[in-house]
Amino acid sequence: MKKITFIKSIIATLLIASSTFTAKADEGMWLIHLMAQTNYEAMKAKGVELSAEEIYSETTPSLKDAIVALDFGSCTGSMISKNGLMITNHHCAYDDIQKLSSLEHDYLKNGFWSKNQSEEIRIPGKTVMFLDRVIDVTDEYREVLKNFEKDDGSIPYTSRRANSVIEKKYAKKGFEASCAAMLRGNKYYLFYYKVYEDVRLVAAPPTCFGAFGKDTDNWSWPQHKGDFAMYRVYGDKDGNPAKYSPNNQPITPKYVLPVSTAGIKEGDYAMVLGYPGSTARYTPSFGISEKINITNPAMIKVRDTKLAILREAMNADEKINIQYASKYFMNSNYWKYAIGECEYTKKYDVVGIKTAEEAKLTAWINADPTRKAKYGNLIEELRACYAFAAPYMATGIYHREAIVNGADLTRLAMRFKGFESTMEKQGCCVLHKDCAQCKNLRHFCEQYFKDYDEQVDRKIFTAMIELYVKNIDPKFFPEEIGNLVKKFKGDYQKLTDYVYKNSILTTKDRLFTWLDKGVDKKTIDKDPAYLITKSAQTKNYELRDYLKDNSQKIGTLRTLYMEALVEMNKGTVLPPDANSTMRITYGTVGGYSPKDGVIYDYRSSIDGYKEKYVENDPEFDLNPDCWAAIQKGDWGRYADKDGKLYTGFATNLDITGGNSGSPVINAKGELIGLAYDGNWESMAGDLYYNPKYNKCVCVDIRFILWILDKYARASNLLNEISIVE
Repeated sequence: MKKITFIKSIIATLLIASSTFTAKADEGMWLIHLMAQTNYEAMKAKGVELSAEEIYSETTPSLKDAIVALDFGSCTGSMISKNGLMITNHHCAYDDIQKLSSLEHDYLKNGFWSKNQSEEIRIPGKTVMFLDRVIDVTDEYREVLKNFEKDDGSIPYTSRRANSVIEKKYAKKGFEASCAAMLRGNKYYLFYYKVYEDVRLVAAPPTCFGAFGKDTDNWSWPQHKGDFAMYRVYGDKDGNPAKYSPNNQPITPKYVLPVSTAGIKEGDYAMVLGYPGSTARYTPSFGISEKINITNPAMIKVRDTKLAILREAMNADEKINIQYASKYFMNSNYWKYAIGECEYTKKYDVVGIKTAEEAKLTAWINADPTRKAKYGNLIEELRACYAFAAPYMATGIYHREAIVNGADLTRLAMRFKGFESTMEKQGCCVLHKDCAQCKNLRHFCEQYFKDYDEQVDRKIFTAMIELYVKNIDPKFFPEEIGNLVKKFKGDYQKLTDYVYKNSILTTKDRLFTWLDKGVDKKTIDKDPAYLITKSAQTKNYELRDYLKDNSQKIGTLRTLYMEALVEMNKGTVLPPDANSTMRITYGTVGGYSPKDGVIYDYRSSIDGYKEKYVENDPEFDLNPDCWAAIQKGDWGRYADKDGKLYTGFATNLDITGGNSGSPVINAKGELIGLAYDGNWESMAGDLYYNPKYNKCVCVDIRFILWILDKYARASNLLNEISIVE
């Protein structure tokens, strides 16, 4: 998202701890501002040498001041120089690198290394966010919520309008305030951020380092990726956030992480500070069953088809490979995760575990008349609501995956609903070519058509429309699409040919010629691509309306469910779900045994490149200069005591999406690596944390330094970084 107006509330049981409370030390992405009360003693027992105030402070520089959120939480980064240099994952920068790439300047294939600040490339729209402080606004928020009482007398546990009231009241010049609900209404906090908008790409390794192994190695261990990239953050002359200007200067962060080359060993203390996106570990058993048996399989089915088309086209044409690299990654990353999530949620019997917990909760409720009066037949009501929605959940997924996120054509057509709405409000049939919407569309399409190939898109459209037609519930199937299918007698290729021949959206020249004349409603209404998209969207709205009351009831029941869990577990600090606010997780470096007779070491080395390298393979090939640097074997001061260059390591840190790029920090507060992935056995992690198998996969900072030094010869960047032995 581009503006912080609302951060999703977490569904969690987090109580402010006292000395009598207990905490599960290894599981959880803990709120950083409560760390001193909830987790610090457990962290000390694990080996941390820093004081709580050295990790988080609102009055003096601390570790938290070096940690940033990219694009309001899509990834995490950390500051590693006094000149505003920031490090994150290569896959976090992947979309930026792809958009800058072309056949003439293929930064994905060859990497990008700025030799001085004048060569750094501005990334329009990129943001970097620093957390300043957090305040408790629980009592005031609850009072504001009373103004939003529903017709049935209930009060929602959160509201965008309530957020706005609190954020406006506590607005502070130079900061963006964001209100977040915790425990579905048990606590409310206001977060103050400094948001920088002038961010420039500094360095990125070639993809053969940054994404070595691609889909095959993704979500697995051992991995060998040099998954890093660097940006620089700029502000005005006083170091404050400012719009882009060539006169802006690199900021001086409050705190900079020192970088350690001392290496690691098994059992070493490690921690991550970052911005994990979302987990749902307090989902009822019925919701988990719905995800692994209905919604995930539907999504996987659509993306299987789309990714196969993209792979074939990308492997056959280098230009298409560049154009679709980011789109492929965005589709494949969660596709593979969802496959693993289904596999391991079933393997660990998470539904069974949740069912047992719900039985315990029900018995606790029934054991006391007051609790019975308050919570009633909570679990049975949840069961009934999920059962009502189950027949229609796949329909929503097929709409999202095949239409909203399907072919580029339907994704572009989605934007025209706004034009039609504007015309209706203004009572006109034509919008002038200089209207704001027309200008915005033209700007959007400049980049859109750079990364668009009509023949590829035709193949995707044909496959997506067929999947949509064959899988949508008949009750919510659009008549207009049905008529087109009948017109072409079920021949989806002919239907595609008709749409691409007659739509103004399929070529840049055709669309821009139309925009130059002004946007008219008549053309929009008869455009076949828009007709398909609009009719599908209309039916999806009908589906939402049909499920609205049931969905609201599920929300109310889940709030009550969470309240019951809080009450039943009173006296215990339970780990909160992630919600894009800064968190800390801590543990140790170590390997694991996924099954009988198989033991994974805690480290991976450069030898993995030699073992996996396959010439001309799209996943395991290496650029000649990358392969030559590895073959040379000059590891310099980045080698371990045994003479090897280690590329990655595994820890038991609890992370999820949004933690990508998070710094992995040792007991002394030094940067030892970057978190970038989970192992295959942790794929149930957003729903259930398995302490035996959940691992955080990290790139060793020494491998990153070796790439900078021995491969890229980027001495200008190395000289900025504070390296400690």
